[in-house]
Amino acid sequence: MQIVGGTKKHALSRGHLGCLGEVATLNVARGCPGGCTFCYARCLSGAPPPGSLLLYRDLPRQLESELDRRRTPPPSFVILCTATDPFLGGDEVVQTTRGCLRVLVERNIGISISTRGLIPDDVVELLARHARHVRVTVPLVCLDEAYTRTWESGTASPRSRLFLVQRLLRAGVSAVEVRLEPLVPFVNDATDGIREVVSALVGLGLKSAVVSFMHLRPGVAEQVQREAPELGPLVLGGFTPDEFQPPTGKFQHLPLQMRLAGLKRLQRIAREQGLRLSACHCQNPGIPARQCPVEPPELPRPVGEQLPLIE
Repeated sequence: MQIVGGTKKHALSRGHLGCLGEVATLNVARGCPGGCTFCYARCLSGAPPPGSLLLYRDLPRQLESELDRRRTPPPSFVILCTATDPFLGGDEVVQTTRGCLRVLVERNIGISISTRGLIPDDVVELLARHARHVRVTVPLVCLDEAYTRTWESGTASPRSRLFLVQRLLRAGVSAVEVRLEPLVPFVNDATDGIREVVSALVGLGLKSAVVSFMHLRPGVAEQVQREAPELGPLVLGGFTPDEFQPPTGKFQHLPLQMRLAGLKRLQRIAREQGLRLSACHCQNPGIPARQCPVEPPELPRPVGEQLPLIE
């Protein structure tokens, strides 16, 4: 992975994220070294060429300076890395992420992080010291190493991610959530595989998890065809344009009945082992879901109706 240095006009940005609406976001890099076949970040306009990452090395200093110079109150919380992964890509990426986290938590600004990578011990300790302001999400949908090598080639192994969840919980970071996402039809949504993941989560003491079905953003279909030529046509054959279109860009979702049936099946599997499984509202339009629990526990939750689950 070639890392190229870059600069940003502002450290913090305003992003529109589904049911959360306008929120403060911070990306330490542009592009993503995870190599996930379904990844939209690699298809974004201005993304660096394959095999490279645009890293904002000076971002911690810039963030600190911006927060110190603000005339208005700082954001109550910040979502990190909506268009990249904060812990994939090597030591330089981790160092930049670590610096940004320290700036935020020392100012009691809540943070939400999602990673398919590994969090170093010292960063876990930092998060644990400010656990009331921290939420960590770990996407994990399959324990099959062969699947990971093919569809999430640059990410941490499934077992390593389970160990990360365990480390966070033992350190005292209680707001840890596992997301079974994305469920790719005919690839990682088999009943036995999902049952294995659920069993592992229950074994760690988790009581709930969130599921999201794969959807196609601009450029992802071509990426799937190119990187998964054997299963790509079968996967893409299930997608059709539907009425659930965002204000910008063109999304394609699996047919509504297919997602409803899939959610019922997965919830039944989870319920058998004592795990509550719900769908993410903003990533699964049209099906019963709940609002994203993205804010740290002690901060105000977004106002919105909590839709009932199929269960």
